[in-house]
Amino acid sequence: MGKVLRASKAGFPCQRNLWYAVNDAVNEKGEYELTDEDKRRQRIFDVGTCLEPLIVEWLRRDGWEVEYNPGSQEAELKVEVPLRGGSLVGHPDCVISKGSVKNALVDIKTMNDRAYSYWKREGTQKAKPQYVTQLYVYALGLKASGREVSQLGIVGVNKNNSEMHIDFFPFDEISANAVTVKAEELFRMEKAPELNSPSESWACSYCEYAEICELNKKPSAVEVKDEPLTTTKDETVIGAMRVLKESRDMSHEAKKMEEWARVILDEKVRDKGLSGIQGGGLEFRITPKNSSKFDSKRFKEEHPELVREYTTAGVSLTYNIKALK
Repeated sequence: MGKVLRASKAGFPCQRNLWYAVNDAVNEKGEYELTDEDKRRQRIFDVGTCLEPLIVEWLRRDGWEVEYNPGSQEAELKVEVPLRGGSLVGHPDCVISKGSVKNALVDIKTMNDRAYSYWKREGTQKAKPQYVTQLYVYALGLKASGREVSQLGIVGVNKNNSEMHIDFFPFDEISANAVTVKAEELFRMEKAPELNSPSESWACSYCEYAEICELNKKPSAVEVKDEPLTTTKDETVIGAMRVLKESRDMSHEAKKMEEWARVILDEKVRDKGLSGIQGGGLEFRITPKNSSKFDSKRFKEEHPELVREYTTAGVSLTYNIKALK
């Protein structure tokens, strides 16, 4: 069979990571050592695996006819797409049908509240393209075996509140074939791709090969005012930096979500002359509030002497965080 690339891995946005995966990369000691971050990722995966049968039961309660393929890597139904130099392989989760939806190939995913909200709003093809790639591989394998696949989809469950949503999308043969071409190119590579490989800023943070990848072992120098920054492997410090970045990203995403909600509520509620509305167990009210704003710009222009008199010098700290390229 040659080299193997798993369907669940195929959409990861870093060719360097994929090269390590298909070439069974290990560290300098000849073994792969799990870091605390690796163990945390494994726990996340394990939680999703444990919830899978329960989510299948929820689907059946909602009237879906579900052909379930339990057991993850030991599942009965396996797909294999033979290619030059290797194969794409995987174990699809479910084929579901109800009403006009017949033989839809779906994968079950559990997500935290932030990821779920973004995915539900934007759709799988934009928010989670790696999931689309995974399902393309499954579809190629099932179609090659003579199985009918009408459409693809992700069954997503919010781990914070158990909300469930299914996002369906069509099978795109051109895009699916592009996945096989990319895999064959990967199988032919004799060495890992160049260091500028990741196409998503989060890829290095969620890479199980970070300890053996030169992107981690030999980071390029970063300078601030000609002073090189210290490189650390302290998981506590790295964890704090990740939390800071993720919280900033979440804050940015939350602002975008609120802006979107305000546009809808303005159009559907305020612009129709309503001061409030309720539904879905929620109540929304628009409450007028008198406010005043100090015009600091005008004050500075008209009273520069007072500004100088009441201004004191000091030093404030700004915490900046970004992903290294």
